[in-house]
Amino acid sequence: MVSEEEVRHLARLVRLDVTEEEIPPLQKHFNEILEYFHSLGNMDLDGLDPYDPEESPSCPLRNDEVRLWGQRDAALEAAPEREGDYFKVPRIVGEVGKKDE
Repeated sequence: MVSEEEVRHLARLVRLDVTEEEIPPLQKHFNEILEYFHSLGNMDLDGLDPYDPEESPSCPLRNDEVRLWGQRDAALEAAPEREGDYFKVPRIVGEVGKKDE
């Protein structure tokens, strides 16, 4: 069972501001997730080979072919910043050998 303190700890780890009112619903949600995973342990999997492709659902394949995408200009127009034909995004990693400012 997940305690309220564990919910607070998880929130700190993911840098999420959680109010005291939000803790009980999150605690309930986390406990329901854990109960579901525990129920998976009760499934009868005897006789099933996890590596047998006959028992796995098939995924339809399609040919790998180049197709034009007509939304390029619309995507660039919707971008907060752009430089020519490229999205302009803030740097998140400094250059090698240089200290981030």
